[in-house]
Amino acid sequence: MPETTERPVSSLPAYSARPTVRIDGQPLATVDQQLRTMTVSEAEGGLASLVLRLGNWGSIGDQVDHLFDAGGPVGLGSRIEVYAGDASGPRKLFDGEVHALEGVYSIGGAPELVLLAEDGLFAARQARRSALHESRTLEQLARDIASRHGLTLDASGLPATPGLWTQVDESDLAFLRRTAARLDCDFQLVDSTLQLRRCADRDRGTIELAMYSQLLALRVIADLADQVSEISVGGFDVARGRACAATSRGAQRGPGSGLTGTQLLGRLRRGNCRSEHLGALPCASQAEAQALADTAFDQRARRFVRAHGQAEGNAALRVGSRVRLRGTGQRFDNTYAVVEARHRFDTVSGYRTDFVGECAYLAG
Repeated sequence: MPETTERPVSSLPAYSARPTVRIDGQPLATVDQQLRTMTVSEAEGGLASLVLRLGNWGSIGDQVDHLFDAGGPVGLGSRIEVYAGDASGPRKLFDGEVHALEGVYSIGGAPELVLLAEDGLFAARQARRSALHESRTLEQLARDIASRHGLTLDASGLPATPGLWTQVDESDLAFLRRTAARLDCDFQLVDSTLQLRRCADRDRGTIELAMYSQLLALRVIADLADQVSEISVGGFDVARGRACAATSRGAQRGPGSGLTGTQLLGRLRRGNCRSEHLGALPCASQAEAQALADTAFDQRARRFVRAHGQAEGNAALRVGSRVRLRGTGQRFDNTYAVVEARHRFDTVSGYRTDFVGECAYLAG
């Protein structure tokens, strides 16, 4: 196995990774003690979710009763924060509000209470409207939506070309997801800040994971089925009264090194091109046509190699971070952009992090 620079999750040889919870800003020992399972899920397009299962039966003074009943500190609308990792210095993993409660009962088992929560983009998911946004850049659209829902925007490196955007009976979250994806951008909520970046520019830190060490299981697939040598897009510029067209062979492929899917496809086909025209993507200017062609090509290119892994629980492993995989052989040892992350805790397996990473490169 090659040498790695994998950093330990904790500086201690043995540590507790049991999550801790705050309700409305306050730590509650009963919640921490009764925690049975925790799952925090996040993916591209924002809106992290939490499922927290608590034991709901125990001693209250000199009585035995439901621990989290009506009138207590846990209820619909409660703000909930979850911290994970080394309990001596945990990192915030989730911050949101409880939007659903589920009671679980069975003969022979103690009652349980399940809390379901979403982060601060929950309000944007609920707000549905119809509007016409004229001459607005993506950053301006995102700033309007963030301000409307009490969030601040952190954006950089975005396309600056203004456009005409139509929102028809669509939630603010769905509208922002659609417009961001159209320009190959993504956003995540960190506390109350909406971070918006080009997909290839996202970098919330790089984590090295070595197989049979912190990397517990891995499945990687390199698939040429969706790879192309060129993508073209066409439309009509009404303002100038002329057709517009653009082609792309890639603009931003993201992290990693090696041969691209396009290069390997060319070898397989002995240099013959496999181009594709996307007629279903309308565009109204030359700049928009080029942006759409680059987006369509780069999104395919980055999905060439996909890694599905399970690692020792690590609260720093988030959507937008990068993982450098080692110990999988020359073909798959590479740097991957994390596009999905799921943090899980239970009293049997402890704390684990599942992730999906993408890379546009493969060793020949």
